[in-house]
Amino acid sequence: DVCFIATVVAIFSLLPVCWAAEVTIIGEVNDTRQIVADKQIYEVGENTLGDELVYDYISARVKVTGFITEKEDMKIITVTSFEVVPE
Repeated sequence: DVCFIATVVAIFSLLPVCWAAEVTIIGEVNDTRQIVADKQIYEVGENTLGDELVYDYISARVKVTGFITEKEDMKIITVTSFEVVPE
């Protein structure tokens, strides 16, 4: 059945996103919705915590936990938690 095959393909295409491991990075928030950590730039995904991070903590050194996805050579972190850390 074509519908069944299409459903299975759709499910398997989402598996890497569903099973992505949570990671923690430490870096500095810049004024362009990014975190720079170990010479790597992470775009901050749009959600409540990400918005708070990029609007309220510009130039702060932060420890950020979240899920990373890649899109067109960009790494995007969807923030699940963060804290300011000492310099």
